[in-house]
Amino acid sequence: MKSKQVAKILVVDDLETNRMLLGRCLESEGYMVATADGGAMALQMLDECPYSLVMLDIMMPDVDGFMVLESLRRTFKAAELPVIMLSAMDEGDDIVKGLEHGANDYITKPF
Repeated sequence: MKSKQVAKILVVDDLETNRMLLGRCLESEGYMVATADGGAMALQMLDECPYSLVMLDIMMPDVDGFMVLESLRRTFKAAELPVIMLSAMDEGDDIVKGLEHGANDYITKPF
């Protein structure tokens, strides 16, 4: 019998509360969740382990989400590693920028 492979999702946000809330929601749906508290940590984790999806905050103090996304898109196509941008910014320009940089989707907080 084949074992069911569970998708592993990386949640990236500088606020612990946001990481915990989203992580718990995803785990309750049966996903494996890893978290990173910033862009630099996320890039390191992505080098070390494969993920099925990245949920990526935009505004972070070390490396912002747009920079992480640009780096990811140099290595992974959107179909290979989907990225959903998470942000409190709901300005049309920010949504367009995220999608132009290769995000698969954009969700505004609170979600």
